Amino acid sequence: MTSILPAIMALVAALVVTAPPAQAATPLPGGKSNWVVSAGYLDLAAKNNYRNWVRIGYYAFQTNGTVTTNYWAWNQREQPQRVDTMTADCGGNVPTCPIRTVDGFTGDPTGGYQGTFDYTSDGQLAVTWTKNAAGTALPQPITERWNITTGLASGRAARITSPTYYGAYGNNVEIPAQGTFSTTANFGVGYGSNAPLDRTSRATMSQLLTDPRYNAEPYRGAFVVAKASSSDPATRTGIVGREGAGGNWTFGPASNPWKPCTSGQCMGWLQPNTSCSGTDKDRVRYIGEIGGGRRNIEEYWCQSLAQGKTCYPYNSHPRPMLQIIDDAGEFQGWVGVEAFTHVDTKTGLPDSSWVEGYWGLFDMVSAALQPELPN
Repeated sequence: MTSILPAIMALVAALVVTAPPAQAATPLPGGKSNWVVSAGYLDLAAKNNYRNWVRIGYYAFQTNGTVTTNYWAWNQREQPQRVDTMTADCGGNVPTCPIRTVDGFTGDPTGGYQGTFDYTSDGQLAVTWTKNAAGTALPQPITERWNITTGLASGRAARITSPTYYGAYGNNVEIPAQGTFSTTANFGVGYGSNAPLDRTSRATMSQLLTDPRYNAEPYRGAFVVAKASSSDPATRTGIVGREGAGGNWTFGPASNPWKPCTSGQCMGWLQPNTSCSGTDKDRVRYIGEIGGGRRNIEEYWCQSLAQGKTCYPYNSHPRPMLQIIDDAGEFQGWVGVEAFTHVDTKTGLPDSSWVEGYWGLFDMVSAALQPELPN
């Protein structure tokens, strides 16, 4: 009996199931789980035949190395139109007009992905999307490689950008080679924190107008845009440019402040001395809050285009935006996109004047989040 005991003990040991070692947690990008992100594909018309597209949405990272996104997306070839949301009855010199956004942004997100994330040897955030929102495998994985900036707003926020998002301002910005940033997009920007992505974290229009943390802040950023090269129809072609977003204006100037709408869900401003053509240099600007989550809308247009009428219902600049909220719950600005379809001013319908489209993505952020930007 004694002679077979070691063999029995060895057999028992072999049958014992050893628990696998605990998997190490994947560090969150910049230590932040919840992000608002804009991305898109913008290129010269001669290369992409006016197939620019943009998307805006949420990225949610988990320490198990998984990530999901839900987004709204628009493609120039689909000619998305502007839709009314609310009326800006702000009083004073602000025209009482409908505030419009791009069709689809008032409803639920129109798409999404599931995937994984990790980090490259040189510190980039590597995201790989493998499934759609319903969990169905994509025909081909979609990859993204983001630069990460940490420690913003005293560590309460972080930023991701495509390698070509920042750079010299002007026309003909650098277009990355396929795969440099993403297998589908070529520009992107996003901001993350650990604040929830639902409506409870969103700053109200009243807070932006009255809270001293926000109403004196000049929100600025970068805007990468595909547009016409000039205003001369005989010479214009498609270009991609990098411009400034926002400006040195604030929400609460004593001489000409933004004004709240009656509902409290929007505000308006008649911006003087702008680049608008003609003798009337005023620009009409609106911002409003819609739906759930961090959604805001912006719309602006040159008052001269209304030709003496109160409102201009045609080729305005509609900008879906998502608020950036830091770990402390403070508003720090927006990421946004522009999906400008040119319409006929007689019919109000898309006229397939592709070169007159205006497609881009931007950030418009507080000083605590701004990199060094040109004036």
